Amino acid sequence: MQEHFQTRDPNEIENTSRLMPVAKQAEIYQRDKEFFQEIQRGIAAQDSGEGDVSALLVSGCQDNQLSSDGPVNGAFTGALLDVWGSGAFRGGYRAFHRDILQRMPATQSPNFYVAGRPGDDFLQQRPFTV
Repeated sequence: MQEHFQTRDPNEIENTSRLMPVAKQAEIYQRDKEFFQEIQRGIAAQDSGEGDVSALLVSGCQDNQLSSDGPVNGAFTGALLDVWGSGAFRGGYRAFHRDILQRMPATQSPNFYVAGRPGDDFLQQRPFTV
């Protein structure tokens, strides 16, 4: 059985970060520039009401925070796996995010961001349902 973040004393876990070097960020952006620009065009069209693209982002931390590491995975991934319970979780995305958030250190608040206008049926479905 894997040991995840919340099963250990948070004081024992060192807050570390994994940062992508700026030069690598620039390299990846240049390599995939058209892909990133297409995403931006889709978001702009959606914000103007021209498209019906919707997306949900649940990520490890807010933009102004660093994601903590854990003994096996990152703190967020460990909390997500524990909440997911090998598929036993039955709530919707908001409940999923709330339960993950409750297992996180005070220095890290997982993001929950909705782009577009996904219907209530989408937000209430079990996470990872396609």
